[in-house]
Amino acid sequence: MVCSLDGVVALGTAIPDALAAAGKLEKKAKKEKKEKKKQPEFFYEYTVQKGDSLSLIASRYDVSVKKLLRWNPKLGKDARKLAVGTVLKVYSNVPVRPKRLNYYVVKKGDNLKRLSKRLSVTVSQLKDLNSIKGSIIRPGQKLAYLVPGPETPSESVGKASSGKLVNGEKMPAGPGYSYGSRPNVYATNETITLLIQCFGQYRKKFTDGPDLVVGNMSRETGGKLDPHKSHQSGRDVDLGYIHKQKFQPVTRMLATDEDNLDPEKTWFLLKCFLDTKKVKVMFIDYKIQKLLYEYLVKHKYKKGYLDGIFQYPKGKGTDAVIKHLQSHHHHVHIRFLCPEKDARCEE
Repeated sequence: MVCSLDGVVALGTAIPDALAAAGKLEKKAKKEKKEKKKQPEFFYEYTVQKGDSLSLIASRYDVSVKKLLRWNPKLGKDARKLAVGTVLKVYSNVPVRPKRLNYYVVKKGDNLKRLSKRLSVTVSQLKDLNSIKGSIIRPGQKLAYLVPGPETPSESVGKASSGKLVNGEKMPAGPGYSYGSRPNVYATNETITLLIQCFGQYRKKFTDGPDLVVGNMSRETGGKLDPHKSHQSGRDVDLGYIHKQKFQPVTRMLATDEDNLDPEKTWFLLKCFLDTKKVKVMFIDYKIQKLLYEYLVKHKYKKGYLDGIFQYPKGKGTDAVIKHLQSHHHHVHIRFLCPEKDARCEE
């Protein structure tokens, strides 16, 4: 009887312990499942650019500043100090459409409501991004706004002269530049991002500068685009040179020479692209190279730096980023490097 009692006593003690252990395991399993469910599926790396702020980067990815700080503890307490080139981690539970930064210069008669419709943003987004307290904006004021990226990623396949474009993104219409009625203005997401980025920097620098003229890029699916030999894989774009104010407005590609070229504005735009380190080549007529080169020498640019970029004055056959190509006296042809993610792209 005692043994039986001892057995009952032992069993009675074991049951609560087993139930407690099982309860803990169940809670742990639920917690792990919950954490796994919450874990972001998509990971991005963002490289800080000139003029960035933490709030601007957060706006680009539709996340909070608090989350950016948690994901990037190296930023420390002073999140306002972001070094250009710093790589930040960004996480999301859904595919993110990275947003491109652009600028609009307020004109007489503009108001926030009208601009929000024109720029496809909300009034609150404009106010938050530009730290506007009330509702008053003034002519000449520079307003930053964000252009959303595509939902479906693009892919550049093959070479620029014998390739194709998958999920080509169309250059969005926007203030400060125009491609007129041209239908072949598709490119990779990376090309579109670089164009919007540098167009925005140009507009920010030259608030009264003339609109930029955008020429052919690629067909929606890439491939042959007459009369071009290239422009097939979404990495090429033709841009008109920027002309002096007395020749404005310029709405199409014009023959360019020392009389009408605005070297300051043209170089600012070209240098913006060069500074991204994403340019493979720029085709510019040798005579226009000469005009730009001589302007830059007068403005204290070192010849060693310029000789690494221009063919002029070394000769048309020399190696350089900016090369001569016939029929490029009315536009510059820019070709960007293959996007890192596009494994089937060929230089």
